[in-house]
Amino acid sequence: MRRILLYLCLALLPLGVAAQSGVVVTAKTDSMMLMIGQQTGIHLEVTCDAGRDVTFPPYRDTIVTGLEIIPPVLTDTQYVNEGKRMTIRRDYTVTCFDSAVVYVPSMPVMVDTTIYDSNPLAMIFMSFDIPEGQEGFYGPKPIMMALPTARELGFIPLYWLLVFVGAAIGFTLLYSFRNDKPIIKRIKVEAKLPAHVKAINDIEVLKKEGSSHSEDAKAYYTQLTDILREYINDRFGFNATEMTSYEILERLEQSQDKESLSQLRDLLMTSDMVKFAKFKPMLNENDRNLMSAMEFVNDTKIDVPEEELKPREIETVVEMKRSKEARLALLLSGLTVSIAAVTILVMMIMKIYYLF
Repeated sequence: MRRILLYLCLALLPLGVAAQSGVVVTAKTDSMMLMIGQQTGIHLEVTCDAGRDVTFPPYRDTIVTGLEIIPPVLTDTQYVNEGKRMTIRRDYTVTCFDSAVVYVPSMPVMVDTTIYDSNPLAMIFMSFDIPEGQEGFYGPKPIMMALPTARELGFIPLYWLLVFVGAAIGFTLLYSFRNDKPIIKRIKVEAKLPAHVKAINDIEVLKKEGSSHSEDAKAYYTQLTDILREYINDRFGFNATEMTSYEILERLEQSQDKESLSQLRDLLMTSDMVKFAKFKPMLNENDRNLMSAMEFVNDTKIDVPEEELKPREIETVVEMKRSKEARLALLLSGLTVSIAAVTILVMMIMKIYYLF
């Protein structure tokens, strides 16, 4: 007991130990009485002029026997007196696993080439008192596994859904890759009306809208001649839409009676005058040219069976084979989705295993 009190007195001595040449080395501890295994800090401070070279003792695992150092060891520097003086502090975290009084002798610090010693320290590490009738301490008990809650198991339906969807998509893609049958497309196409039927229908529509075009002669004759040009293009097989009125008449005179083209010639000439010379025809002249157009279509039409005059749809079957790029994309997509589904399944099994 006397030895313990002696060590405590030494630890409580004034901390200014070395003051030669303006150098002060002090050591202090956060706690002097601790339980076995409890940690505390030892702080070694050096105060000297700024710019001097300070070397602390090279402690590694222990400071003294039984007093173990717990890393990290931290060092901090502070400047005072407008940077003329500095205080360097090194902090050690220490512990001891035996019940004992640990005496820490003076710790040497080298400043430039001179060694300065700190004040000694003393610490007491005490053991636990075992109550009477208790044989000793017992180790930790094994971990008791709690049953998983409904919230923890809530991921299972989602994982099963992802696995099912991924497996279905992967199987479909891989099956499509292996079963390289041509792609069959059924396309319904509306049968094209005969040229004269379409032209007469368009002229009838224009006739109903004639009053609205009466003030705009240019738009009226442009639409009327466009109907005739499309009819001539389909009926006679030359591109009348890109030809002038003179070229159209010259081409038709080779296959038609010149007298039957006289009314068409008047219509085209009137149309050119309206569009290019700003000619304004009379309303009765517009009706007469409309009838001339209809008569030209009826005189030059080709008779077709009555069945072809009825609107109908034609179904066309198109067979297409997949390209190499498409088959490769199917293979890679199928493998990727399948691997993802297997990965999710494994993750689900592992999670369930760890829960239970």
